[in-house]
Amino acid sequence: MANNLWTIHFMRICIANLLLFISLYMLFPIVPIEMADRLGVPVSMTGAMFLLLTVGMYVIGPFHAYLVDAYKRKYICAFSFAVMLAATAGYAFVNDLTQLSLLCLVQGIAFGMATTAGITLAIDITNSNLRSLGNVAFSWAARLGMLVGIASGVWLYQSYPFKTLLYVSVVVGLFGILSVLRVYVPFRAPMVTKLCSFDRFFLPRGWLPAINLIMIAFIPGLMLPVFHYSLSMVYIGELEIPFFAIVGIGFLFAVLLARLLFHGERTLGVIVSGLGLMILSCILLQEVPSGITAVLLGLGLGLVTPEFLLIFIKLSQHCQRGTANTTHLLAWETGITLGLAAACYLSVESSIESIYHIGRIVAPMALLFFVLITYPYYKKKRVR
Repeated sequence: MANNLWTIHFMRICIANLLLFISLYMLFPIVPIEMADRLGVPVSMTGAMFLLLTVGMYVIGPFHAYLVDAYKRKYICAFSFAVMLAATAGYAFVNDLTQLSLLCLVQGIAFGMATTAGITLAIDITNSNLRSLGNVAFSWAARLGMLVGIASGVWLYQSYPFKTLLYVSVVVGLFGILSVLRVYVPFRAPMVTKLCSFDRFFLPRGWLPAINLIMIAFIPGLMLPVFHYSLSMVYIGELEIPFFAIVGIGFLFAVLLARLLFHGERTLGVIVSGLGLMILSCILLQEVPSGITAVLLGLGLGLVTPEFLLIFIKLSQHCQRGTANTTHLLAWETGITLGLAAACYLSVESSIESIYHIGRIVAPMALLFFVLITYPYYKKKRVR
């Protein structure tokens, strides 16, 4: 392996990860609304169904280590990716809640397996002294894919029929599979691993940061469903831009901001600053859902999420790096889907305004939790 992080094969696995998240997250703002209309049920019910996607990730989790050690990781990743796309296509044919539940569960299992295999591949093809940087870059591809997927999903749904959205999601995913298949992975002899274990699934030392990250991810999850008409698009002059596209711009700009403003032991400063920006965004959101609000949210997410990944990595032993990455992913997806389900429930049982109110409560709670509980725990338990 070369000493350069950005080899052609590392770039391919990052592109595959980006496309995986774009393909899935295109559906998140749309499917609960579309399925509620089609099945004639409240959106609170279809939103809750999306929790099964996260349940699927937990169901397959204990078997991750066995699957990626007993079989070729590249093909496990590609096969799981393909199953996820098959489930995506299945949304075009859903006729009842049972079918929707099964599709969400299968999609969650496949997505969980694809992401875990992808994390393992990224570590395998990265030089050992560059793996922390590689982990962050790989995770950034996922978060950027999430934001691009949400923005493009909203735009497509407002401009084209639902089936067009599904077609685009599947095509994007197919390019992701091709990118995975073109990754060269050095030969590795198959290992004998227990069928069921917590390896590459959940890092016990990371349970407290995981709770904190769930609270943080809950905030953008609240904003996903397209019934937030004020959040679907933002007008800048006469130009109409998806809200989450501007969030993505802020997310990218956070890289430069972190390099310019923070040096040395920067975990506390970066995360407190990021959460502060998210709190400000939540406060302004109901009053002025503008490009400035979106940029603030993107900056906050861009500062917080990579630094939280490093917390998980520094709490892990050398051989637990993949487990740390998967724990970060599980916490993030849990928070996102809980936020989405809560937004769908509140839109029916309460009001849209109550969704903003919940965001303004959870964001400061996440900051206090980090400063008073997570950070002291991290300083005490870190091993790197």
